[in-house]
Amino acid sequence: MRAKLFATIALIGIGAAGYTLLPYTPVPGYFNDFTSRVSSLAGFGAENIRDRVLPDLEAELSNADLAIGAPVFVRVFNADRDVEIWLKANNRYRMFTRYNFCDADAITRASDANSSTTDAATATVGNAAELGVYHVTRDDLSPSSPHHLEIALTPLTSGSPEEMAEQAQTARPALRGNCEGTGGIALENSDIEPVYMLIDTALRAGQAQVPVHVFEKRQNMDDAVTLTEDAFASVPAPGLYDVYAAFERTRIPPEVHKTDGRYQVN
Repeated sequence: MRAKLFATIALIGIGAAGYTLLPYTPVPGYFNDFTSRVSSLAGFGAENIRDRVLPDLEAELSNADLAIGAPVFVRVFNADRDVEIWLKANNRYRMFTRYNFCDADAITRASDANSSTTDAATATVGNAAELGVYHVTRDDLSPSSPHHLEIALTPLTSGSPEEMAEQAQTARPALRGNCEGTGGIALENSDIEPVYMLIDTALRAGQAQVPVHVFEKRQNMDDAVTLTEDAFASVPAPGLYDVYAAFERTRIPPEVHKTDGRYQVN
């Protein structure tokens, strides 16, 4: 009898200790990652958004002679504080629309609502992504994000062990709703919803990955000197404006690889 009582008390004690320490273990993170992944695969998290957004989105696309599910290409301009959405039409891409970043005041209000200490100056700095070439796959979509919706950006690397190890230790930028700009690009919910739907439907329709190119600003294609200087001296992304120029000339997202830290158009 005493042995059973002792065992019961011990089990209760172990359970209480486990419950208390659970938030400090990796288990909650693993669980959140797992549920987010299942939600993304099944489409559950964004189903209500899809039903609400798709009818108007399809009508807008139809008016622009574009189609839902067409391959998508995204360009981001930090200095201009906007995101361009391009869709494939026949053999080339055509710009569908442009969305502005949330302003610093909106980001601060969102941070205050989440009990954050982010101020307007910090929000302005944080509302950007590092210059470079990225892509989005189904694994990068988070329909159940605390930021309403989230689209993580996976950077292009050279594939070297050193660069892969560095990437594994670095938080990826993302497009986020709720005007949440820390470590990424903050968008209004009404703007990230169609972006998410366009990327999601393109990936479901067979696009292997959606390219995302992040630049500091738009360039004058007639200014050969500026383009050349940017292509060879831009930091931290040398060669990035070769990528910019290639798309401007062809309206087809270029195939890009990275060698010794430099972007090169195939």
